Amino acid sequence: MTYSCNSPIDIYVITANQIIRKVGEGMYIFIINKRAGRGRAADIFDALKKHPLYKQEKCRNYITEYPGHAEKLAEQIASLYSEQISCFIVVGGDGTVHEVVNGLKNFRQIPITCIPAGSGNDFARGYGVHGEPIEIFRKVVNQRSEKKYWSGFYWTDGKQERLKRLFVNSISFGFDAEVTERANCSSYKRWLNKWRIGSLTYVIALLQVVFRFKPMTVEIELDGDKKRLENVLMVTIMNHPFYGGGMKIIPGAQIRPNLLPILVIQDLARWKIPLLFITVYFGKHVRFKEVKVLYATSFSIESGESMHVQADGQTGKCKSCRVKKDAEARVVYGTK
Repeated sequence: MTYSCNSPIDIYVITANQIIRKVGEGMYIFIINKRAGRGRAADIFDALKKHPLYKQEKCRNYITEYPGHAEKLAEQIASLYSEQISCFIVVGGDGTVHEVVNGLKNFRQIPITCIPAGSGNDFARGYGVHGEPIEIFRKVVNQRSEKKYWSGFYWTDGKQERLKRLFVNSISFGFDAEVTERANCSSYKRWLNKWRIGSLTYVIALLQVVFRFKPMTVEIELDGDKKRLENVLMVTIMNHPFYGGGMKIIPGAQIRPNLLPILVIQDLARWKIPLLFITVYFGKHVRFKEVKVLYATSFSIESGESMHVQADGQTGKCKSCRVKKDAEARVVYGTK
């Protein structure tokens, strides 16, 4: 999977000595993407660290500097102090959560939570992390309201399974992945985030992509059963119902192990696409005859041409992908 929209930057890697000086037993690790929500994450964290609860607990914060930095930070910190960290707390959006979870893929015992500050915030919505930032942190400190979750994992283009990556919300191929890429690269996203209406970013990007998208021909495999599908708009796999800033793409999706809920949209007339996505907010699109919801324990997709793909809002392209569900549980703190 090759990623897009990342500009060249200088990479900064924290050293072991820097971590040793900062991390101690019973530590709460904050990973902050200050650019999330066009600066909203920075404002949230600036207010949070002034609160007496933050000052009385053992808290350390790390600011991301470039795409992928949160993943490196999480992996480096956890590799040294995995048994002494109480929770990783992400202040940002779904993309930052995606990075941190992947950084912790070999440290499933470490809980995670999110103080939502992005444009979509589907991780917080899907796993029930709600409330004011200090309220969420207080739940974490008091170890109340935890919820188990099972990540999906995927590997692309013939890579070995040991190179798998995790997703906590969704992975999808085709139209909606192209819409996500357009939204991520757009100039209007930051302005909509500034006015606290970032969820409209996806809607505008959808209208831009709808008239140029080319339907796919793919071969999918569900638990060993292969099917060739033509004129496919999109294929989406979910861990919970929400994506795109609150759309109920698979209303019946539940947080559970083993089973993958899979949505396929095929043979949909182009003029119907905006209508279908309006109904997605209410979960009524599944009534369209062109929409199918399937379930499997393993899934693969292959195309003769490169497909747009997104995982938790991180976009790229691939020709093939295999997907499974993690059978071992992880923990989210601060849920309702």
